[in-house]
Amino acid sequence: KIPAIFVVGWLSCDSCEYPLGPRGGMDQFLAYLVKDSGYAVIRMDKPGVGDSEGVCSEADFKSEISGYEAAFKNLEKYPFIDQNRVAVVGMSNGGGFAPIAAPAARVKGYVAIGSWGRTWYEHMLSIERQSRIANGVEPARINSELKMLVDFYRLYLIEKQTPKQILTAHPEWKGVWDDGEVTQYGRPAAFYQQLQDLNLGETWAAVKVPVLVLRGEYDWIMPREDGSAIVESV
Repeated sequence: KIPAIFVVGWLSCDSCEYPLGPRGGMDQFLAYLVKDSGYAVIRMDKPGVGDSEGVCSEADFKSEISGYEAAFKNLEKYPFIDQNRVAVVGMSNGGGFAPIAAPAARVKGYVAIGSWGRTWYEHMLSIERQSRIANGVEPARINSELKMLVDFYRLYLIEKQTPKQILTAHPEWKGVWDDGEVTQYGRPAAFYQQLQDLNLGETWAAVKVPVLVLRGEYDWIMPREDGSAIVESV
């Protein structure tokens, strides 16, 4: 019997099969796990991706996490896997909630790569600032736009309004939002509102097995504070 790695994937609706071969660093890492690690590697495509049924752009977090839970339980069906030697690798968004997708009672350790451990509200405000810095926006303009975004994301993530509802009530904020009316990054608004409801500090504090947190030096999508939050919680 061989040990296994259970992969908890990223936010987007891209397939975790990577049919085009390795391109970026994450792709190369995943290709290494599959081809060269010596572990059985279990990957799950989101609803509506690959052979999975459903529509990814309409699937909220609750439906996605139920898929991960079912996939993890499915490991019991494979006689060649050593059930006592299963590790979890969470990549990007999936690294943040990996202990929810694969409970620590059956896991030997977690690896969280480019992940988040704060509230989604804090995480998104960091992204909004860092993306503007990366694009050379002047500091004064960044501060002005962040003042609007603080209230936008409060209504969006905490009050659970859609971007369309918010911008209808506050048309003066249209200049700081360039995504969908009821979606963001190709996922429904409810997906992110449910991420905001999570308490990852509590989730990671309950983990008693080894945890490795990795982060790219120039990663502004998952800022250093997000990875550090996982470490502090553990």
